[in-house]
Amino acid sequence: MNCLLCNRTLNNTLTLAQLFSFTAYSQPLICQKCLQSFQKVEKERACLGCARIQANNQICPDCLKWSEIVPGDFVSHHAFYHYNTALKDWLHQYKIQGDTRLASLWKKDLYTYYQRHPSMMIVPIPISESSLQIRGFNQCIEMLNCANVPYVEVLGNIHHGQKQSKKNRYERLESAQPFQVIEKNLNLNQPILLFDDLYTTGRTLMHAKEVLYEAGVKSVHSLSIGR
Repeated sequence: MNCLLCNRTLNNTLTLAQLFSFTAYSQPLICQKCLQSFQKVEKERACLGCARIQANNQICPDCLKWSEIVPGDFVSHHAFYHYNTALKDWLHQYKIQGDTRLASLWKKDLYTYYQRHPSMMIVPIPISESSLQIRGFNQCIEMLNCANVPYVEVLGNIHHGQKQSKKNRYERLESAQPFQVIEKNLNLNQPILLFDDLYTTGRTLMHAKEVLYEAGVKSVHSLSIGR
């Protein structure tokens, strides 16, 4: 089997530790070189609010602005990796080209995070009906399923216009509310963890937070693969 990202031949030789681990062997999807290209977010050098890469962990200007716009608690976002070339290539092949095998690449990260936050309700960001028809899957739900992380589809996407990925920064920030709460038996006291593939301007997640706070939810946090 070859690496799904660079097409190099994968090394299938088992180590002694793997041979005597008494656990099922999982064939890697990508090679070590590609895997090492992903840059993990280091809390000491990322914004404390949104995980944007910077020289320190002070709250960035964007988060200060969001805290004045969005009601409820302060911007509270965690991201696993920085949006560098490697992550961009992964997202394009997975989300745009539809290689769903790559959904399982972050299953360990997602399941570990879920285990550390068992009280939170995981809510995937929904995609529009038109995007679902074109793509055939919701990229967030696909990743959660691969990671065996339970979730609740609390939100619906009623957006009918241009995709966020096709908009510039100003157009993203000025976009209309695309979400509505569809879960009728929502526990308003349970903290919610929104999950999306990527945090760019923060507009998508803030839209989701706004509609949840309007519904009466007390606490909303967010998580993404990339930032």
